[in-house]
Amino acid sequence: DGSDAIADWPILNGLLNAVSGATWVAVHHGGGVGIGYSIHAGMVVVADGTDMADKRLELVLNNDPGIGVVRHADAGYEEAIEFAKKHGIKMPSIE
Repeated sequence: DGSDAIADWPILNGLLNAVSGATWVAVHHGGGVGIGYSIHAGMVVVADGTDMADKRLELVLNNDPGIGVVRHADAGYEEAIEFAKKHGIKMPSIE
């Protein structure tokens, strides 16, 4: 879809995970293809049994894959567009 070279999506993913309550977030280059050729975001959420952890898990584990749906729908992938519409993901670019 041409978005591999666009660093905005992984940065947005990392920021979304941070504000959703991830315990830590990593943004890194490489991924086996070499520094400067790709950028990725990852996260971890500690599940310690508290009510706060439950809320953080709910937010992060909904928002992290959700931003992937948004990215692919924005790139024009029909399956992602249909999924977004079916599940009520609000995207002005596909309405």
